[in-house]
Amino acid sequence: MGIQYFQLLEMYYQNLRQLLVVHRCLRIGINPSDINPLAEIISNRQLPYQRKRQQLYYRLLPKYNQHYRQPIENVGKLQLISGDKAFIRTSKAVGNQGINISVNSTNKFSYSLAIKRACELFSSCYENTGTAAITALRLLPKKIHTTTARVERELWTNKKCWRVSTSGTSNVSKKVWTLYSDKYTTQSNNIMKQQYLKTKSETIKKQKSYGKANTKSFKLSILAQNIRKAFSETLDTVPLFKQTHGLFKGSALKYQQRFNYTKDCDGDQSDDRQLAPRDRMGFWGTGGGDIPGKICGIGRLRNKKYNKGLGFNFTERQLLGIHGLLPCVYEDDKKQIARCVALLDTFEKPLHKFMYLYTLSENNERLFFKVFASNIPKILPLVYTPVVGLACQNYSMIYSHHKGLFISIKDKGHVYDVLKNYPENAIRAIVVTDGERILGLGDLGANGMGIPIGKLALYVGLAGFKPEHCLPITLDVGTNNDTLLKDPLYIGLRQKRPKCEIFEEFIEEFMQAVVRRFGQNCLIQFEDFGNFNAFGLLAKYRDHYCTFNDDIQGTASVGAAGLLASTRIKGDKLSGKKFLFFGAGEACLGLANLLIKVMVEEGVSEADAKKLIWMFDSKGLIVKNRPKGGLTEYKEVFAQDHAPVDKLLDAVKTIKPAVLIGGSTIGGAFTPEILGLMAEYNETPIIFALSNPTHKAECTAEQAYTATKGKCLFASGSPFNPVKYNGKTYHTGQCNNSYCFPGIALGVVCSGMLTVPEDIFYITAQKLADLCDVEQDLKVGRLYPPLEKITTISLEIATHVMQYAFDNCLATLHPEPENKKEYIKNQMYKLDYPSAVPKTFDIKTK
Repeated sequence: MGIQYFQLLEMYYQNLRQLLVVHRCLRIGINPSDINPLAEIISNRQLPYQRKRQQLYYRLLPKYNQHYRQPIENVGKLQLISGDKAFIRTSKAVGNQGINISVNSTNKFSYSLAIKRACELFSSCYENTGTAAITALRLLPKKIHTTTARVERELWTNKKCWRVSTSGTSNVSKKVWTLYSDKYTTQSNNIMKQQYLKTKSETIKKQKSYGKANTKSFKLSILAQNIRKAFSETLDTVPLFKQTHGLFKGSALKYQQRFNYTKDCDGDQSDDRQLAPRDRMGFWGTGGGDIPGKICGIGRLRNKKYNKGLGFNFTERQLLGIHGLLPCVYEDDKKQIARCVALLDTFEKPLHKFMYLYTLSENNERLFFKVFASNIPKILPLVYTPVVGLACQNYSMIYSHHKGLFISIKDKGHVYDVLKNYPENAIRAIVVTDGERILGLGDLGANGMGIPIGKLALYVGLAGFKPEHCLPITLDVGTNNDTLLKDPLYIGLRQKRPKCEIFEEFIEEFMQAVVRRFGQNCLIQFEDFGNFNAFGLLAKYRDHYCTFNDDIQGTASVGAAGLLASTRIKGDKLSGKKFLFFGAGEACLGLANLLIKVMVEEGVSEADAKKLIWMFDSKGLIVKNRPKGGLTEYKEVFAQDHAPVDKLLDAVKTIKPAVLIGGSTIGGAFTPEILGLMAEYNETPIIFALSNPTHKAECTAEQAYTATKGKCLFASGSPFNPVKYNGKTYHTGQCNNSYCFPGIALGVVCSGMLTVPEDIFYITAQKLADLCDVEQDLKVGRLYPPLEKITTISLEIATHVMQYAFDNCLATLHPEPENKKEYIKNQMYKLDYPSAVPKTFDIKTK
């Protein structure tokens, strides 16, 4: 008789401690087009709970109804491999269809779930019943080092044989197999027919009730208790092995992100973060958060979010009751911007310009961003580097408006309560610093607040985040800067930085409090932490929170983009060059690690790629067994077999690099002699002076072009004017993180990603390099697009990141937007003034 069975047993990981099989037998055909939904289901760990089981059932149900009458002609295979990339391989095999899901194998354990189905189309007494099939299922958690006994079981039905082999399996696994195989070998055709008709009737009823309220307890059948117990007995040893060998760490990101998002709903969890209540559940809406009746009249003049200044028209002024409180003149956007720019130009000192723009942003938020957008190349250096460094040095003196949150170490144990005090509760992005390493200026303590404020200004101005969705935070744990501790105007805690253990506890509490208050998909960007803490925090939280470190990963992405763009000029590869880094801090180590990935993608082995990267720190060339020591675990990765070298000039002479990258914050370190040697060793040397602010740069653009006689490709962290040399004008590229991190953040937030994998920064670098125009940029020596295009670039990068998220099952947004660029544009901040008066509409009383 015609009958179709599809048995789907879902593996899920509960706090990475236990493997369970949780789903019922469903009569559903899975085609290659169904792979993405299936991958999402497999990644979901909440199947034992009623709501998730219903979602699974109704998601697969339409697939069954669509395909169960059709003969199957393709084989679809899904693999979840170590790189955690889902891909489909299809091949013609008429009459067969299967799905093979494999998880990372190790030396001791291998787990596999193979669901295969044999299909045969034949006539029966039921008209158009479709294919006939019998499912053979194998779930065998097996130890590799066991006997090789072979158990063969033959399942016969409708003259179609399935032979399943189990090799080296435990007795418990064989017991489970027996329970299932015997079930089908002993069933007669009549029993199977009755079972099919009964289930088909139930399916029709569930279809009709879909979407309707159901007060009854709805449960889908799962595996019997004795079967689940058998699986559990076999898998008891899994957690210990995973803990000792780091199984599923790092690469299993799509498992981790779904786990983090839903785990606090799991009653079996015990840790505080998982059980703590959350202030925000589910996903955010895409609409605006304004409440028309919340503020009116004079309140709009006093609130930066609603203030229009002279942009209020006369109708609005009269209806709001503010007529006469403003001069009797109306100004459009163009005139308001012109007025602000004219006043800005009257200030001679950069710090005064910063203070004016800061005050404008606190008085009329939208007008500030209109001024920003009107001339990005001019305003960007005033809002962020290099002027923000000067602002941080003087932050205690110029502090006038409360902005963001200062959470001190004294608040330890009450961080969540402090977060609740912030007036906005729909926060999407946080930039947080402890002020230990502000740019190249060192420990500035609480004065480092200028960095989160400046970064989030770029989130809004360059990527279209809504200002009310952004929160700058300074974690004030003290400072080791004696000058600040003695400064009577210093606004931070007057104490030394705490011990490592206390600091880590404080950070852990902060991370948990953010998730509780704003949700798991609130992006947390670490900024300007000390080197040791920066690497440690990134390693600890990158796979568990939606977070990244811009100093390490953002700088790496934008730096790699410039290097990739340079290959488009000559048509060569980076794997054919030697790199010498002057400095081994966050920026240089981050870029060096990303360069390894770039070169591996070009076909070089990881070991050979490392041999091409040389690093020079404060104690000389980083080599193995260096007498001066000073090698951290992050630096040892790049330690070479070479004699010690103490001077940069000698290192350049010895290594003869093609690329010289500075991140030392030592101004003028690239001397004319060093730059001249670079031109002597290479036809087109590449010079990157990445240190900020400007006076910390290893060399200026003019020095680089002059010493190399115009041969070099130059990029810098701070902006430099075009350089004229021998009648030719060279336009320098600014290796500015603002090319990357706003777009990355926008893509992450819009797609609902819950973790930010390293691949994001690699694909961003590729995208940014591709956006360089050969004629307008590369041929004039500019390795980055002009800043005038940076908002467009941010949108392109965000779209690229969003596409990556959906391709790799990292997105939690559903359904997937067909036009991702338009979707993102619709979420972005609008610079036009909204109406100050609520919309009106006619109401019919009859």
